[in-house]
Formats: sequence, C-alpha cells, structure tokens
Amino acid sequence: MPIVGPVSYFAVTQAFINHWTDANAANGAAILLNKEELELAADVSVATLAGLLASLESQRDAVEDVAQDVAIKRAIATGMRAFLIVKMGDFNDMMRAEHGSSVYGQSLALVPGISDGRDALLKPLRDTNRLWTKVNAWRVSQGKADLLTKGGYTQSAFNSALAGARTALDDLEEREQQLGIEIRKRNTVQENIYPILKVYRLKIPAIFPAGHAIVDSLPALTPTPGTTPAAPGLTMGWSAANGRAEGSGTASPTGSVTQHQLRASAGPSHDENTEVVVQTIEAGQPLTFATTWGLTMPGGVTSYRLVAMTEDGHERGSTPVVVSRPL
Repeated sequence: MPIVGPVSYFAVTQAFINHWTDANAANGAAILLNKEELELAADVSVATLAGLLASLESQRDAVEDVAQDVAIKRAIATGMRAFLIVKMGDFNDMMRAEHGSSVYGQSLALVPGISDGRDALLKPLRDTNRLWTKVNAWRVSQGKADLLTKGGYTQSAFNSALAGARTALDDLEEREQQLGIEIRKRNTVQENIYPILKVYRLKIPAIFPAGHAIVDSLPALTPTPGTTPAAPGLTMGWSAANGRAEGSGTASPTGSVTQHQLRASAGPSHDENTEVVVQTIEAGQPLTFATTWGLTMPGGVTSYRLVAMTEDGHERGSTPVVVSRPL
C-alpha cells in the first residue's frame, strides 16, 4: 500500500522498516543513507526511520485526542447555543405579551439561528441580556417585580448562561487552534519521513542486482498505474435506543478492492486531513458499523465516510454522511 494521505503513512513506513531490516540481513551489514543527499546532520539507518515512525504515531495520537476534544467542545457549545436561543425566545414572547406596545417591547432583538457564527449569535443574546436588565429596572420603578419567563427563569440566570456560552465558545476556538497546531506537527514528521523512503528506494537497486528478491520486494511509495475503484456507499444515523451511530455500507463493485475503512472527521464538514480510521473490514466481510466516535456528548456532530482500498494503493471514498446526536 503506497502513501495516499495521512492515514496511509503508518502502514507504508512500517513496510519500509521491515524491508530495510531484511535488506540489512541480506547485505550482511547495515545499510545507511547518505546524510548529504538527505541534507541531514548524520547518515540515516533503519533505526532512524523507526524513531520517526514512533514520533509520527505519537503525533497521530495527539491529533486524534484533540480532534475528540473539538467534538466534545463543539457539542457543549451547541447545547448552550440551543438553550440560550430558547430562553431568548421565551423572553421575547413574554415581552410581547406584557409590554408589546412599550418602547422596550418594540426593542426586541431577532432570535439568532443555531448555526449562526459567534458574532451573529452573541450580539442578539447580549442585547437581550441588557434589555432584560433595563426592563427589570423599569418594572421596579412601576412597583412591579422583575420579569420572569417560563418556569420562573430570571435575567440573572440568563446572564450566567450567556457567560457560560462565551466560555464554551472560547474553549472550542482554543481546541480548534490546537488541532491545527497538532496537524502541522504531524505533517512535519511526515515531511521528514518521505524523502528517506524515496532515497531508500533509489539506494537498494544500487546495492543488489536486478532480479534480487530484495529489489523485487521494494515497497511502493506512490500508487502504481491502475484504476481508481468505484465508490462504496454508506448510510449512517443515530440510534437513540443504543446510544450510538449505526450504519451499513455497500461494497465497491471493483474486484481489486481488498479492504474498506470507515473513517471519521469531527464536525459537519469532512476533512480528510484530520480523519481517523474507526474500523477496517476485509473485502467480502459484512459492512456494518456501530460507533460513538465524536458523538460522546449530546449535540455532537461527526462526518463519516467509507473508503474502498486496493492493494496497489488506489482508494475512493463514499459521499460523507453527517450524524448528529440529539441534545
């Protein structure tokens, strides 16, 4: 399997390590790659590559951990958005009922949408919070109690919830920024690995004669010429009864497909740069899935896609399917 994206780096690099170990044994001495050719401070051995793979695996874990954090923080923020939007709607309804003709009743902000951006969400909520404070002061001047909405909900409670929502959105933005940093760290390790694999493939035919088993078994680095498989199909949805996302796939009809992978990306837009492998299924096996990846919290949203893979490194994914866990 050649390199076709971040997910494939691990299996490909391990295949090169295994091959390099066999080549060392066949050569009777450790094969080193010239430091000048790689623009490094020291020659590169198979141990160097193994160390880089360990670093890459550690960085992959960091990306996956932060991606999960992003999914959780997004779910928390979504829940708080929904709560405040309902409470703001309750305030507007009560104001129209009790003070619709007053200057305060004519100063109501429009209720934002659940998917509005940060500024479009927070401004009307802040406006409502300030207006509620003014309405309470005006009512007190008229000898009336503070305005309460359904369930006896108060302006003070709304103010606290608004502060909590700001914190939740800040936390989400911080985690999204950290995810970008971890991805760049991972990509840096990948960029260090790739030229080593490339030079190794050039080095081996210079050491061993044509037709030697070591030469003939060199791992591929890029996909060989061939046909990209037909896309598989995927259906996924949230199972309230089982508390998880469940679904099934339709296998790619391309005969050279050897595996299918279910991959996930946190959020409503699928990002192949951050996707993780949830499940790998060999060709011919049932394509059924059950997972909570990215959906551990109410309000969580995750995009899934099913990827068909061939032995010679070609792959194609299904149309991404977005699954939301209800609040």
